[in-house]
Amino acid sequence: MSQERFVQVVLDVPALPILTYKVDEGEPRVGDRCVVPLGARRELGLIVGLSDHSDIDAKKCKPYQRLINEITPLSAQWLKFTKFAADYYQHTWGEVALANLPQFFRSKPGPRYIASLARLRTPYKSSKAKTAPRLTLNDEQELAVETVKKHCGFGAFVLHGVTGSGKTEVYLRMMDSVFEKNPQAQVLFLVPEINLTPQLESRVRAHFPDKEIVTMHSGLSHGQRAKAWLAMHEQRAQVLIGTRMAIFASVPALSLVIVDEEHDLSYKAGDGIRYSARDLAVKRAQMLGIVVVLGSATPSLETWANTRSGSYHLLTLSRRAVQAAVMPQLRVIDPRHSTLIKGISTDIVDAVKDCLLRGEQCIIFLNRRGYAPVITCTSCGWLSKCPHCSTYAVYHKDRARLICHHCGWSHPVYRRCPDCGNVDLIPMGAGTQRVEETISQLWPEARILRIDRDTTQRKDAAEKAFASVHAGDVDILVGTQMVAKGHDFQNVTLVVVLNIDAQLVSANPRGEERAFANLMQVAGRAGRAGSRAEILVQSRFGDRLIFQALAAQNYCLFADRLLQERQGECAAPFVSQALLTADASDIDKALEFLRLAAQQAEAIRARYTEFADVTVYDPIPMALLRVADRERGQLLVEANSKARLNRFLRLWYQAVVGLKSAVRWSIDVDPIDV
Repeated sequence: MSQERFVQVVLDVPALPILTYKVDEGEPRVGDRCVVPLGARRELGLIVGLSDHSDIDAKKCKPYQRLINEITPLSAQWLKFTKFAADYYQHTWGEVALANLPQFFRSKPGPRYIASLARLRTPYKSSKAKTAPRLTLNDEQELAVETVKKHCGFGAFVLHGVTGSGKTEVYLRMMDSVFEKNPQAQVLFLVPEINLTPQLESRVRAHFPDKEIVTMHSGLSHGQRAKAWLAMHEQRAQVLIGTRMAIFASVPALSLVIVDEEHDLSYKAGDGIRYSARDLAVKRAQMLGIVVVLGSATPSLETWANTRSGSYHLLTLSRRAVQAAVMPQLRVIDPRHSTLIKGISTDIVDAVKDCLLRGEQCIIFLNRRGYAPVITCTSCGWLSKCPHCSTYAVYHKDRARLICHHCGWSHPVYRRCPDCGNVDLIPMGAGTQRVEETISQLWPEARILRIDRDTTQRKDAAEKAFASVHAGDVDILVGTQMVAKGHDFQNVTLVVVLNIDAQLVSANPRGEERAFANLMQVAGRAGRAGSRAEILVQSRFGDRLIFQALAAQNYCLFADRLLQERQGECAAPFVSQALLTADASDIDKALEFLRLAAQQAEAIRARYTEFADVTVYDPIPMALLRVADRERGQLLVEANSKARLNRFLRLWYQAVVGLKSAVRWSIDVDPIDV
């Protein structure tokens, strides 16, 4: 009588432990997928273990229904990595492992599965990219490349380079050294935004015309993402360029991880599994014993603190790669002491006029899309509030609609005040649409282009828009953060920043940090080809340290001062945090749930002495209380040690799961907004 065999399977189901199923047929391998019964349903599972015995009665153990093994199994290192992510971010293993497979591979196979799989395996069309000439590295770039090349084993390197310092060329040379050691090696290259991938992909293809380069981001179809994922999984592709989702790709021969613009908030997932792709990149490299390179002109405070403590190695590029390139000169213009033309200082108007006369390009940066943040009634003071959120609906003039940027609610612009009937409704404040309209009136002959989320919704719209700027078909570019990073505009000599004060006076403790990053990044678009460049910032707070540091292009001065403040306040990154959020139809229900969760947390603290330093704060409503008719509360937990907080969270998560409630809740480990 043959011995029975069993498989341990994880499913994409919250709070569900590893399940055991019997093997009736086939030769299952760890890393294969299978279809299993779960109650009356059939679910896709991932095999994470094999054994010849079961802890439950074999007669009660159901067999899996189908083994899916038409591709090589997911590797042990990938499984270990996803297990870590699940434990750290307080989710089940299946929620992380299966949820981060491309849709094709996390769906139950249909009748055309084999044929569809064959189409995914069709080779990519050969690239037409021409080999790019090798640039001559300066001494700082050479030192950075050689330092990483000589390093053995795991190492986290921070490539801190001023904008235009040639970080991309350094990345490419680091990749060169990896492929010299092993031509079959694979590289994972993370970027924060979709619109940065086409330019980078072209650059990488030109540098490595003999390598297969694939991309992975949400702008691709499900089939395109599955094709790229499979090419990396089967080692037919050597380089994967992708946004945060790419951190979970199967890359069996991974030998180098690069995270460009590592400070960018886009690396942190805002819903579901709230992971940080940057932090997971460091962990994945550590688990594999390879190098990870984090690049930025304005590293996050968490990363900067790690360089100051010696945990990360600092590589500095202090000057621009093009010898003639100059850093822009800063001028802060106080609107209180200037004549304004439709909200824009006459000094800025004159500077833009001079820029256009010289035949050069100008960027006007405003991190607020739409026409105006709100419209109001001049009679009764009515404001265009969203009926479903505790915020305002933004006026979009081109669509003649009010749109909430949080829940998506949309309504035609009112002809009369809904409260008093007055017809005199006016917009307050300015967004990119209104600024575009203003400068069109000031310079009707100029070629003006607006780039923001509204103008780039169609496929390839962003790529075409940026191509027109590079081609010189645009005189004035109006944009949000989309224009601030990663683009090598050769003819931009003037950058204008409007409304930065909203960030400087924000209640968010990271407001100033983010404002400085925005300013440094957008300033870096100017003067890259050697012409004299200038950045004009319209602000009432010109005496603040942020502008002194910006004028000197001295990130270290600014970051070290912020770190001192954070350390004195015992704030992140000097403490580890987790945020339990809950939402319900009524804030009282959400807060009551959080109070019960707080009681569970205090009980755990009382039971285990190792958690004496864990601080459990009182539940409070969130700053943005209501979103999509759900009212939200939060409960912050802190500890001095990441490892200790993680152990605490494992116990607390199980306790919170046991609280039977209709309230929706989630735990955010290492939150970026508290």
